[in-house]
Amino acid sequence: MRRLYWIGVVTLAGVALACSDSPAGRPDGGAAGAAAAGASGTAGGAAMAGAAGSAVAGAAGSAAGAGGGAAGGAAGAAGAAPLAAPTPIGLAALNADSAFDATSLSILDPAGGLAKADCVDSKVPTTGGSTPVLSTDVVFPSQPQRGGNVVIVDRGNGALTFVNPSTCAVVRQVAVPNATSLKADMDDVVIASDSKAYVTRYGVDATTTDPSKVGNDVITIDPATGTFKSRISLDAYASVVTGATILARPDRALIASGQIAISLGEIDTSFYVYGEGKVVLIDPTTDTVTASVVVTGLYDCSGLDYLAASKTLLVSCGGPYGDPDRLTKSGIGVIDLSVSPPALARTITSAAFGTLPINFAWVLAAPTAASPTRAFASTSDPEFNGGKPDILYAFDFAAGTATQIATSDQFAIGPSAATASLLFVPEALAAAPKIQLFDITATPQPTIGFASDTVNMLSPTAVAWY
Repeated sequence: MRRLYWIGVVTLAGVALACSDSPAGRPDGGAAGAAAAGASGTAGGAAMAGAAGSAVAGAAGSAAGAGGGAAGGAAGAAGAAPLAAPTPIGLAALNADSAFDATSLSILDPAGGLAKADCVDSKVPTTGGSTPVLSTDVVFPSQPQRGGNVVIVDRGNGALTFVNPSTCAVVRQVAVPNATSLKADMDDVVIASDSKAYVTRYGVDATTTDPSKVGNDVITIDPATGTFKSRISLDAYASVVTGATILARPDRALIASGQIAISLGEIDTSFYVYGEGKVVLIDPTTDTVTASVVVTGLYDCSGLDYLAASKTLLVSCGGPYGDPDRLTKSGIGVIDLSVSPPALARTITSAAFGTLPINFAWVLAAPTAASPTRAFASTSDPEFNGGKPDILYAFDFAAGTATQIATSDQFAIGPSAATASLLFVPEALAAAPKIQLFDITATPQPTIGFASDTVNMLSPTAVAWY
C-alpha cells in the first residue's frame, strides 16, 4: 500500500513516533502526520466567517488550494461551467496514537481551537457489525468534497466514509472496488458530481485483469454506492528505466483549472527503482489524459495543492529512498496551468530548505496580497539519520527561496491547513501532542497550541478543510 504505518523505534519519550507514511516494502519514513498524505494542505478560497469575526477569505482573492477556479480548464458539456472544487466550510483533524492502532476525527474552529474532540473514532463499530467505522489507515482527500460532509479515505477498510461535521453521524460508507490496503490501495478521491467520483489506486493486484480490481490506475465510481464505472489506465505514463519496470502509481488528486490533476509516484514493484515524478491532467468530460508534465529531476512525487488565482499547481516530492543524492532529487515542482500545454515552471530542490528532504506528503499554497507566491512545506529525516527534527518552512514558489519557521520532533509535523490569518500545523509530539497555530498575516509567528482529541488523547496527524 502507498503508506503503511510501521513503527521503527516507538517509545513514549524522545523520537517516539517513528512511524512511516510509506509503501509496503519501502523503508521510507516521513512525518507521523504524513499518514494523512498531503490532502489536508488545502485552504478555502471563499470567505468563511469564523468565531470572533475571523474570516477565512483567501488573500489576493483566493486562499490556498480551494482548487478549481472560475476560469480555464476543460469545460463540461456545451455551455456548462468548468469543474471547480467546492467552497470549503470547515476544518477537521485526523488523530492517531504512537503505534497507529487507534484513530479519530476531530472538528476544529477555523478561528483557532477545538470544536468537537472525538467526532468519530476507530473504537466504534459499524452498525450491526464488528468492523470499526474507521480503520487505522485513513487520510483526508486533497481537497474538500461536494456535499459539506467530512470525507475520509479509509484505506484499511477500503471505503469512503462520509461524516456529518455538525452531528458527527456517519452519513454513509461506500466500499471502493479492490481498494483495501493489501491490493489496489486507494489514495485519494475527487467527487466530480453526485454520480461520479475519481479514485486513485496506487497499488496493483497482479493476480487479476478485471478492470475494477487491477489497480495502478484511476477509476470512476458512483460516490453514493461505490459502483464501478470505468478504469483510466495510466500505464502509458510510467517512466522508462533500463533494467526495471516502473509503475505509474497514481497518488494524490484534486481539481485544478477544470481538470483532475493526479500526481504519479513512478516506482517499481519492489519500491527500489524510481522514475522521475509526473503530474497528469484528466478531462472530466471525456475521462482522457489531456497532458502529462514531468517533474524533471524530482522523484517520489505525491502531495498536491492548487492556487487558482495564478493557475499554479504545486507538487511535493520526497526523493528516492536510500539515494545519496536524495537532497537534490527531492523538492517542490511548480507547474503552470495557465499555458497550453501545461508546463513545469521550475523545481525547487530540498537543498533550498536546508539539509533534509521535503516531506512528500504535503505542500500548502498560502498567499497574501504582499506575498502572492508564498507557500509552506516541511522537511523530515525519513532515513533515521540521527533523529534529526522536522522543520517547517515558508517558501516563495516563484523565487525558490525558503525561510525556516519552526522545528519539531522527528516525524511530528503533518499535512497542514491555513485560513487567511492562521496556519494550523499538527504536531504528533510524544509528550504533548498539539495543533500549533501560527499567525501568518505577515511574517509567520507561533501563537498558541491546543490538543485536538481531548477524549482519547490521540496525536494530530493531519489538518484539512472539508
